[in-house]
Amino acid sequence: MTLDLIVNGATGRMGRQVIAAASASPAFRIAAAVVRPGSPSLGVDVGILAGVAALGVAATDDVRAALAAGDVAVDFSTPIAAVDFVEQAAVAGKPVVVATTGLNAEQLALIRACAERSPVLIAPNLSLGINVLVEILPAVVKALGSDYDVELIEAHHRNKKDAPSGTAIGLAEAIASALGKPLSELERHGRWGLAPRQPGEIGIHAVRAGGIVGEHSVLFVSDGEQVEISHRAFSRQTFALGALRAAQFLREQPAGLYSMRDVIR
Repeated sequence: MTLDLIVNGATGRMGRQVIAAASASPAFRIAAAVVRPGSPSLGVDVGILAGVAALGVAATDDVRAALAAGDVAVDFSTPIAAVDFVEQAAVAGKPVVVATTGLNAEQLALIRACAERSPVLIAPNLSLGINVLVEILPAVVKALGSDYDVELIEAHHRNKKDAPSGTAIGLAEAIASALGKPLSELERHGRWGLAPRQPGEIGIHAVRAGGIVGEHSVLFVSDGEQVEISHRAFSRQTFALGALRAAQFLREQPAGLYSMRDVIR
């Protein structure tokens, strides 16, 4: 059965990738694409915006009408726009995959509250590989024990606004949970000056350069060896395909809060 997809943030890098990936699959149809009010792309065919053939769907800033046109929405916008979009989707009873990053605690709380009325899947990273990594990290932490220092390094393109990445935070939270402590007690962002490593801390370091799509490495290092687990995304299509898989999953779910871990399980 074809899934009618709504894309919020249609002119962004990932919005265009999702539109292109969905248009290439017989399992999906782009039903609506939302752009910011006043966008120069208003009224333009979203297939053209995504670099594929015309799809007969014009970019719109009318969120209510867009939500009425489709089955499931995918949000790749900005934190403020994402909250507004998800709240309107909850009123309409439409499932939403929230892939926007940089959400603060208050914004996340508002989005989570919407899950009481409609299905909401929050995914800071839609890569299946990364989410498998989140699944296995606790087992690695527990097996290696406290003799291994933990450092996490992430790298993205120069235009990424938030740091560290939502994915890096998710990986660090998985490690902290396995250690039985909140991440806020263990995280250490960057090092400079006199900054000796403290026992049990999780070092988190962000790199922003060029066109790096996304790289994450977790290092477990003792006096005698180093274990490194890395993930590199070669193309944004990886995340677009993950978004489509998440949308298919969410279509069948009741109201509630979900993650990519639910999808891969």
